[in-house]
Amino acid sequence: MKRERIKFNTFSFVSTFARTIVETFISLFLFKNGFSIKEILLFYLIENFAAIFISYFFVWLGEKAKYSVVMYIGIVAFIILQISLNFVSNSLWYLILISLLYSVFRRGYWLARRFYITNVIPQTNSTEVFSITLILSQISSILAGYCGAFFLDKFTILPLTIISSVLLFISVIPLVRIKYKNTGTKIELLKNLKQYDKRNILAFSLYELNNLISFLFPIYIALYIKNTYTLAGSINAISKFAVIIFIFVYGKIIKKKNHFVLSTLLSLLLYFSKLFFLNYFVLIICFLEGFIGVMQTQSNNKIYFENRNGVDVTHCNLLYNIIESIARSIAVIPLFFIDSIKIMIIIVIGIIGIQLLVYSIIKKGKKLN
Repeated sequence: MKRERIKFNTFSFVSTFARTIVETFISLFLFKNGFSIKEILLFYLIENFAAIFISYFFVWLGEKAKYSVVMYIGIVAFIILQISLNFVSNSLWYLILISLLYSVFRRGYWLARRFYITNVIPQTNSTEVFSITLILSQISSILAGYCGAFFLDKFTILPLTIISSVLLFISVIPLVRIKYKNTGTKIELLKNLKQYDKRNILAFSLYELNNLISFLFPIYIALYIKNTYTLAGSINAISKFAVIIFIFVYGKIIKKKNHFVLSTLLSLLLYFSKLFFLNYFVLIICFLEGFIGVMQTQSNNKIYFENRNGVDVTHCNLLYNIIESIARSIAVIPLFFIDSIKIMIIIVIGIIGIQLLVYSIIKKGKKLN
């Protein structure tokens, strides 16, 4: 099992670098190339709405064939997406195309990744093992953030397309060597949804809305602080650096108690504070956000790995992806009626806050895992 985890961690480090050098800057790239904020929101909505259906197909394909096939399809879609970003066209059809390509990539990559990691991480006491994987991912993200920002500010996206494409294919080599038994599970979504812990559904949906805030903040920074990829990359790197410092400490704390509610609440406070502390002071807040972010991520993953409620790995993976896609799609719709990106972020913070309150009430007096 240890050898299998080494293979997965090698994949995680290389693939995280390969995708992050581009993925971190997609919203800002579209904004700097003439797309309006509403058009960028449409990109995000299409990507997540399509993911609801793509997730089901990819899990079916993974069970019928292999999840390595799903991963390869996702990687090919991301390469085509990056090539498309080299030929930006401000048309609706272009926006739909890159949205669908991004959706295929994200579902292919994350469904396969979660399948493999669930096979190499123990269902009990998962946090220490997962901490190593998380640290490697954060180190990779730091390097990717600076590398991506440098090329985008100094050159074009073409060098990043070449680097990312080559490394993504290399990263899969250790992944496909992980041994696992393909059970060929029959997809019974409704049956397993009824069995699944409803608190998990609420927890995962509110956690995944952090992605929407992360998607909007690069544009906010470009509008209110400085319109460069370097600053966006620096903010990404600083928050990840803080994560590395804190991961092992929190990994031991979380063994005794899961601080999902506390970490989510602190995240909301930091998101809100970033809207009012402008200029480079925002970097300090991002450093603090790194600490809180790992609390939330570790807590969320503890729920995912250790609180399946009798649901098999296949359906846990599928349910998580559908939950995140629906949550993000619903949350982005009201933002189309808002003109200020600052107000948009406040609304998303409010939605997460309401969900957190409901989750806390439901959870109260009940053991989570």
